[in-house]
Amino acid sequence: MKKLNIQDERIISQKRKIGSDAFSIIYFGLIISIILQQLMFDAPFYQYAAEFIIVMVAAIYIVVRNIIVGNDLFNNSFIGQKLVVINTIVCALTITAITITLRTINYGLAKMGGLTDIAITSLITFSYGALISFIAFEFLYIINKKRQSQIDDKYNDSDE
Repeated sequence: MKKLNIQDERIISQKRKIGSDAFSIIYFGLIISIILQQLMFDAPFYQYAAEFIIVMVAAIYIVVRNIIVGNDLFNNSFIGQKLVVINTIVCALTITAITITLRTINYGLAKMGGLTDIAITSLITFSYGALISFIAFEFLYIINKKRQSQIDDKYNDSDE
């Protein structure tokens, strides 16, 4: 006879929490590594391409996996659309800040044409960053909403 190991739910929960924390440390460590290599060491992209690809794959995996298992990423109410807009603004601001900072570091203030040109570049970068971010977040919102309605239909059909 095989001996069955019965594990306590608290132990399983703690092991999962430790694994989750370890993933977070590695994930944010990779992001910091990318930023340091890009800003501090002025490394070409091919030197940190592996870290960048791992970060992107991990981010996509987290979102896709949460949608597949049915975790609601956005509330399906008005709050969900507010989250889309807030995420869009934060993402666009981050893109703008990083882009303008890198351009200023690489080219200097004089070569960028002064503060007016930097302001115009910032506005254009923010606009395009917001547009692309909004399309991406809205796409995720629609897919998530569709998946939530599939789950609701599945459980509503089984109740009848």
